[in-house]
Amino acid sequence: MYAVVKTGGKQYRVEKEDVVLVEKLKANEGDQLVLNDVLMVGDGKKVTLGTPLVNDAAVMAQVIRQTRGPKITMIYKRRRKNSRRKQGHKQDLTLLKIIDIAETGGSKLSPKKASTKTTEKKTKVETKTKTVSKPKIVEEKVKTEVEAKSTTSNKVETKTKSASTKVEIKGKTKTTTKTKKTITKK
Repeated sequence: MYAVVKTGGKQYRVEKEDVVLVEKLKANEGDQLVLNDVLMVGDGKKVTLGTPLVNDAAVMAQVIRQTRGPKITMIYKRRRKNSRRKQGHKQDLTLLKIIDIAETGGSKLSPKKASTKTTEKKTKVETKTKTVSKPKIVEEKVKTEVEAKSTTSNKVETKTKSASTKVEIKGKTKTTTKTKKTITKK
């Protein structure tokens, strides 16, 4: 016995014990589903066609797993405009195993829910981590002004700015000095 079933906007020819990959259905792994949209049922030379569906016919299926299809890559290009777009897509799918096909009495079929797995509570283990202190940086800015007279009558004024930085790392002290000189003529 076989049937033509409509699900996810597509039609599938199924027999008992077949495994079919269909568009995603809202069900968990192990759940049973009843597919009521049966378009045709055939048994040897006896074929029943629906207008559009066969009355009181149904197909019982079990969800094996939820999966995804192969990656499809789409590339859009406009010539002479340096315009390109690349996009990828994976379709969500459901893997079904056909359990039973009912030509009549489909409304009496009742799906079974899968037994829920017991989840064990995981206890968190507290670990103590050592905190490493960052080195302390102390900045001291020193401004000094020095006036110097040259042999000519022009006065030259020199300003020197120096910044010294102290870095303390576990008892060791390191000092660095940066000097910036600016000369102004009057």
